[in-house]
Amino acid sequence: MQLVEIACSAPVVIAYRTVGVVTGGWPPSPGARREYRRMVQEKAEGFTRAAVVAVTTPPADTARFAAAVLAPVHRRVVANRRRLTR
Repeated sequence: MQLVEIACSAPVVIAYRTVGVVTGGWPPSPGARREYRRMVQEKAEGFTRAAVVAVTTPPADTARFAAAVLAPVHRRVVANRRRLTR
């Protein structure tokens, strides 16, 4: 289920952010700079947490292992979709 939500939410987030970049102008506003910084930081943070979970969780049950590894990425993508579509 997490994978389906990621697959549905990620294109929405990408579309909103792409429109923001294209229509933002130069130099970027303080809000746009915060969003750009957030894009980079959250990816690094989310994938680092997923990597830590992947290394520290024993893969006894494949479904639970996959859900644990996807959880940090899922949390970020869904939160961004909710925030950007308000």
